[in-house]
Amino acid sequence: MGLYFRNNTNATVFVAYAYLNFSCSPVNYAKRGWYRIEPGQTRLVRSGYVGGRTYYYYAEGGGRRWSGNYFTQVPRTAFHWCWNTGCTTCRNLGFRRFFIGVFNYNFTITLTASTSQVNARTGDTLTVLPTRSTDRPRKARTIPAGLPTRRKNRKTNGENRGKFPTRRLRKR
Repeated sequence: MGLYFRNNTNATVFVAYAYLNFSCSPVNYAKRGWYRIEPGQTRLVRSGYVGGRTYYYYAEGGGRRWSGNYFTQVPRTAFHWCWNTGCTTCRNLGFRRFFIGVFNYNFTITLTASTSQVNARTGDTLTVLPTRSTDRPRKARTIPAGLPTRRKNRKTNGENRGKFPTRRLRKR
């Protein structure tokens, strides 16, 4: 019984995860890492019953990242801290959230780099792709035809400048 991470990439991956821990407050989660997982290897990171809980994870390796929107400070060395613990040399990393069903005694997160290896989630396995890179410059987006555009400021006389005009004044 336990929570496993499987590395289906061709590079070594380092994993950190967070789990429910009522000893931590005000946020009842603890985070733990780093687990080194070689290509093709599966690693047990948490033993015992893991079902019916929400977990978080972050992984990186081979120029790829598996990250999410739940940020916490994480050191570059091994750690086992409460969620809100940090340090001056820590990195602020985003963890992904996932839920394990009540009837799952074992659960495996499979880290993969290829879309051809991604299957639908089965009862005890979740196969995940790396996060898209946000380091590349974003493309300028245009407003699609048919959507309203921003109005230009209307001219008002001097006394109404900066206020909402109650009615439009006519020139005589």
